[in-house]
Amino acid sequence: MKKIFVLAVVLSLFFCSTSFATIAALGNNTVTAQPGSTIYGGVDAADAIGTGKVLLGKMSKGVNFVGNLDTTAPLGQTYALSTKHVSGSKAYGTASDSTAIYFKDTGDAALGTLDAEDNQAFGAAWTSM
Repeated sequence: MKKIFVLAVVLSLFFCSTSFATIAALGNNTVTAQPGSTIYGGVDAADAIGTGKVLLGKMSKGVNFVGNLDTTAPLGQTYALSTKHVSGSKAYGTASDSTAIYFKDTGDAALGTLDAEDNQAFGAAWTSM
């Protein structure tokens, strides 16, 4: 039984590996193109797609992600992040300068971009939890 299980796993990895998408760079304040994407980081785009890439997180199946980063020097001082399930009706977000988690009712609308790279991105339309 164990041999059959191992063989099934190996074969599924072999056949499924050809269907994985290549790593695409995620631009600042850009919503992930595919829900369920894996988010990698690095000091630059080449580092983020290199063999030593740093895994920042993986969205669950059906979840999109957007991050708005402070692009002034020094880089990465503040950021705002938001996620939304494609079949859900709420978007959730947080920022580096806040301990709150925010949500907003979006209905059927897709996840949009964020207006700022700090907690100012979550204005009147967002509710703090």
